[in-house]
Order: sequence, then structure tokens, then C-alpha cells
Amino acid sequence: MSGVNLLGTIAALLAAGVVSVPVAKRLGLGSVLGYLVAGAVIGPYCLKLLTNSDDVLHVAEFGVVMLLFLVGLELEPKRLWSLRKSIFGLGTLQVILCAAVIALVTRSYTGWNLSAATVAGLGFAMSSTAIVLQILAERGLTQTALGKDSFAVLLFQDLAVIPILAILPLLGTEQQNSVTGPAAMSPVLRSIAAVGIILGLILFSRTLVRPLFHWVAKTRQKEIFTALSLLIVVGIAILMDSIGLSMALGTFLAGVVLAESEYRHELQSNVEPFKGLLLGIFFTAVGSSMNFSIFSAKPLQILMTVFLLLISKIIILKICAKLFNHQSRNSWLFSLLLSQGGEFAFVLFTTARGLGALSADQSAELTLVVALSMFTTPFLLKATERWLREKPAGKRKEADAFDSAHDPVIIAGMGRFGQIVVRLLHSQSIRATVIDFSPDLLELVRPFGLKVYYGDATDLAVLEAAGIEHAKVLVLAIDDVKGCLRAAEQVRKHYPHVRVLVRARDMTHLHEIHKLGITDTERETFSAALALGEKALLALGFHPHTARKRSKIFHQYDLEVISKMQHLWDDRATYASSAKKAREELERIFAEDQKNLNHGGADTAWVVK
Repeated sequence: MSGVNLLGTIAALLAAGVVSVPVAKRLGLGSVLGYLVAGAVIGPYCLKLLTNSDDVLHVAEFGVVMLLFLVGLELEPKRLWSLRKSIFGLGTLQVILCAAVIALVTRSYTGWNLSAATVAGLGFAMSSTAIVLQILAERGLTQTALGKDSFAVLLFQDLAVIPILAILPLLGTEQQNSVTGPAAMSPVLRSIAAVGIILGLILFSRTLVRPLFHWVAKTRQKEIFTALSLLIVVGIAILMDSIGLSMALGTFLAGVVLAESEYRHELQSNVEPFKGLLLGIFFTAVGSSMNFSIFSAKPLQILMTVFLLLISKIIILKICAKLFNHQSRNSWLFSLLLSQGGEFAFVLFTTARGLGALSADQSAELTLVVALSMFTTPFLLKATERWLREKPAGKRKEADAFDSAHDPVIIAGMGRFGQIVVRLLHSQSIRATVIDFSPDLLELVRPFGLKVYYGDATDLAVLEAAGIEHAKVLVLAIDDVKGCLRAAEQVRKHYPHVRVLVRARDMTHLHEIHKLGITDTERETFSAALALGEKALLALGFHPHTARKRSKIFHQYDLEVISKMQHLWDDRATYASSAKKAREELERIFAEDQKNLNHGGADTAWVVK
């Protein structure tokens, strides 16, 4: 690729993402769909601005690799061990059932031979790690039960790469010695190599990486530390790819081992920017790889294949979720979240074609089906969430069984904010019911006599089961801004006697809450920031009384501004203009205060000793 062509390709990728992603986000469809649409538009079958999508896809696969490395850094080995039931139970059941059922559906619908149908089943049993984790992160669901189980299944799918690649030569019609590269390796040799590399990664990460990072850190050259971080990630990926294994699995394991390292946070900050950019390019390349000439030749057959594969996978995932005791809402979201085909399917179909298990036309058709399935996930999730919100509350099942004795206060969210509220009420012997999505937090506070339950507090049915009808106060201290607004609106509508108190994440959240007629709010960091600002004034030599007075003036004026500007919130241009005038007015007040202070002599009203 010439330098000019490379720059043109980069420009096309960046421009497509800049235009399409904000539009998709504004429509509530997420960034993934924006990148996929962008790729389809600039790809070789539309505007033809990107003609080498396969090359771009190979490079951008490192976005998925870096994503799994960062996920590994968040999981210490003991936390990973706690997911073993979901990984080896739920994950195993999902992969085996999906592969078997989809293979049968493919064979009966297309008439392909058993080998080709089996490859299709194995490929479509995989889900897209990049899409699922991106959606979970965007919606703040990573640490929920839904997020943890989804990740566990994805992790098992990566582990399943080893046996799947081992059986591919048995499905092919070509002689194994005519195949070159990783596919030519015998199943036994590949398995031995996999175990050896994984053990080597653990040993390398525990014994050599820390001294290496320590040596580089002493140079105090941040760019060298960044280079070493990328070298480790890319080196491990190349090593895993050399024997035909999942690059993402190798880097994930390295991340898990390094999760207890003192360099963990520096590693995260170095790799994160590259991960986001490469993931965006990866999704764009996937979109551009769709062969629309195949689609135009037989559109109904392709769409029917996508439909059959999706519905088969969704039903199987729903059954698996129910067997592992997911509540109804979560089981639907879990099923749809993992319903698409995954990145590994592209590698699997290419390898199978080389081994003679798939023809060139079959491989191209399956690749198109997987790419189209990726398009469906954001739409399916959005439609399902809307349906679940509108579903009658009486038909929904709560996540936990609540006691019949109802407390006067319900607190939704047991994070750093909610904990303080709970402790204050508990100190005054005021009974409260606590709802949170983190089973670890709930187990931690249960011994202290609190009534705590696992569940989705944004679901009106859960609040009703917790006794919202008999409560006097509802405290909403959850991170999900949209869910918080939805819960507040539902409670105001159906239980107007309940006083709703809300922790606002920021000014946007605050104004949206006020639009619902709820004024009992506290901004998450406002009071702490104001207290810290007052300390900053003291450190700069301000008299204690002056610092406190300035802080109180700012607080009072801020409340007045919010009240005055609430009616302008929907008109953003006018709001921005008013905000600028408010800042100028505050500066005038401070200047006048300073003038009066100077005329009145030293401010010695009180001194903190």
C-alpha cells in the first residue's frame, strides 16, 4: 500500500467514524452500530473509499486484543475464580447447544453437507467480545450480574477456540500436509503448545514483567513505558497467533496475572487510548467487509439465514439463562446481547475454507451473515428494553423475595454515596430497605442488621416488591442516569405520596430530575468539591472567615442560578448564554465583596485554631 493510499484509508476511516458515531449515539443505538454503518458506506461495495478492508481488519483486531488485556487487568485471579461456575457451566452449555442446534438448522435449511453445517454452527456459537463489552461499558452494566455472566460466556468462547481449531482438520477434505501455517499443526501438538504458552505467560508475567517495568520506569520516559506496554500486548498476541490460538485469550490471561502488579494503573492508562481507536477501526472494517454483491444476488435467502440463526441462538441463550436462575428481564437482555456472531467466526471460516471444509461461496456467505448479525444487536436491545419498560408490572418477577414488613425508607444503590445515607439512618435506628445489583456489597452489609436485596432498582416491579406503596422516602443513589430518571418518573406517577430524593451525577442529570418536579437533589461531588475549594483558598493565604464566606456565597448563588435557569434547559443556546452571564454576575459579586472587605479593614471575625 502506497503512502498516499494509506493516508487516504486513514482519512476515510476517521471521517466515517466522526460523522456516523455521534448520529448513532444521538439515536440511542450506541457507537458500535455507528462504526458498522460507516464501514458499510465507505466500503468496496458502496462509496469504495476503503478497498482493502481485510488488511485493515487484521490490524484492527488488536483493538479486541487490547480490550481483553484491559479486562484482564480489572480481574484479579481470585475474582476470576469466583466466575468459574458461569465460565465452565453457563459457557460450556451455551457453546455446545448453540453449535449443535445451529448446525442442524443450517443443514436442513441450506442443504449443505455435515462438515460445512458444523463449521457454521461452531462459528455462530461464538459472540462478539468487542460488541458485547462495548455495549456493557456504555450502559454501565459491566459489574452487574448480567455483565459478569456475559463476560464469563465470552471468556469460555475464547477458551473453546483451542478444541475448535483442533477438530477443524477432521472436517476438511484437503490433506493436512497441504496446509501451511497454524492449521497444519496436529491437534495434539497444538494443545501441548497452548498449555505451554499459557504456563509460560503466567511465569513470564509473574517473574520478569515487574523487574522489566521497574527498570524502564527508572528512565522516567513515559513514551518508553508506553512502548513496553504495547510491546508486551502485541508480542503475546503474535505468539498466540503463531499456533492458531486466540490472541485475545493470551493477552487476557497476561492481564489477569498483572492485575496485582503495582504497574497496573499505568498499564491501563497507556493501552486505553489505542484500544478505543483500534476497536473503532475494527468495527468499521467489519462493516466494510460485507459483500453486498452476494446479498443482492439472493437477499431473501441471506435475510432468512440471519433470522434463523439469530432466533435459534436467542432461544438457546434464553434457556441457558433460565437454567442458571436469571430473572426474566436479565435473561432476555443476556440472550439478545450475545445473539450475534463473533470476530472469531471470520478466522474460523477462513481456516475452514483452506482445509476444504467450506467452499469459497459458503465462506463468503457465512461471513456476510455474521456481519449482518452484528448490525442487529443494538436494534434488538433497544426494542427489548422498551418492551420491558412497558410490560405490566404485575407480570414481572422481582430479583429477590422481600419481607412482608415494610420499612419507611427504600435506598436504591449501595455505592459510595448510598452507603453514607444508609449509615446515617442506621445510626439513628431508622429502618431502611436497600436494593443493589452488587451481591458482594450486599453480603458485606447484611451482617449489620440491614434489610438488603439484590435487584434492579430501576424496575418498578422491584420497587413495588420492596414496599414502595408503604414507604415514605425513596433515595435514588444509582449510577444509571437513564434508569434513575425512569424510576423517579414511575414513582412520581404511581406513588405520589413517596418523597423522592435523588443523587444527581452532574448538572445535566440535575436539570432532568428537576423537570420531573423533584427538587430534593444533591449533586454527587458538589459539596466535597466546595469544601476542597475552601481549603485551597486557605492554602493560598485567605483568612478562614473570608474563605468560608466566599464558599457560602458561591453555594447560595449556584442554587439561585439553577432555579432561574431551569426553564431554559431545553433551549441549550439560551441556556449557554445565561450561564455565561451568571458567571459574570458571580465575578461581580466577588469583586464587590472584596471591595467592601478592603474598606472595612482586616477580616478577623473568627479564626479556626
